[in-house]
Amino acid sequence: MRIAAVLALLAVSPAAAQAQPLPAAWSVDTPKDAPATLVYGPPAAPSLGFACVRKTGQITVRLLVSRRLADHRTGDVWIDAAGIAAPWPASVAFASADVAATLRGQAHGGDGAGTAVTTEISTAAPVIKAFGKTGAITLTALSETASPAPAKPGMVRKFLGACR
Repeated sequence: MRIAAVLALLAVSPAAAQAQPLPAAWSVDTPKDAPATLVYGPPAAPSLGFACVRKTGQITVRLLVSRRLADHRTGDVWIDAAGIAAPWPASVAFASADVAATLRGQAHGGDGAGTAVTTEISTAAPVIKAFGKTGAITLTALSETASPAPAKPGMVRKFLGACR
């Protein structure tokens, strides 16, 4: 499954993201034979990641938030306090410039202190086009907002070009 491979590229535990004292920065990787990625955070533990299989027009987004939904694990499955197995539904709001969108996503349990929220968005979405022009994006999930420092627009366009 291509999505699983892309998510694996962005698979960083919330605990690792919180434990790293290194400064956050944007980085892009667009190899010809592997998924393209655009990530923000400390190099070893990005807190926000965009990934795509080349030329699909679909971006998988992964955001780490500090709110922990997972209560315990049964086998390999995380369970929340209400007894519901992961993944749990979660909305993800995107904003860039004066454009916004809210999409359905999923929250995933993990060994760390927080929760990873994932969703997919098209490269043709107006909010992603605005991100490509400005380099600025804000995401909100599980009542937490991530407003990373703006990326260099050329870096975002390089990533989007690989995805289209």
